Amino acid sequence: MPTPAHALCVHNGILYAKTTLGQEFREARWVVRARVLSSTSWEDSETNGTVYRLQVVERFKGKLPGQFAFSTERNSGGFYLDNDSGGTDVGGEYLLFLVPNPRSASGPSLVRNSYWVNYSCGQSRRWSAVASADRTELAALSSH
Repeated sequence: MPTPAHALCVHNGILYAKTTLGQEFREARWVVRARVLSSTSWEDSETNGTVYRLQVVERFKGKLPGQFAFSTERNSGGFYLDNDSGGTDVGGEYLLFLVPNPRSASGPSLVRNSYWVNYSCGQSRRWSAVASADRTELAALSSH
């Protein structure tokens, strides 16, 4: 049975929860710095979204293939890898806290082997927005 999508930012049942880097690091199965290569739109009878093809630049937790797919729904709870003009941020780098895709069994074939962010309104963000202190904390967390 598909997991219901939240059109708002909900984390562990809390609307607009404030998470920490350490908390999301513990919750995520994979934490990476990744570069956007391309994107493809998808839709099914329930919703629509985008699958991004990404290249791992740096691994902090878990072992993903060198290239992987990241999927997000196109709603107010989505996490988009888009540039300021709304197009795909090809070449852009992101810090991503990833979990298995809850739609992997029921979604379109394009989405089935993709990953999702742990929390769309959490610690995942453009790499350029990751502060020096957060980079230091990531390095410490990944060394354990």
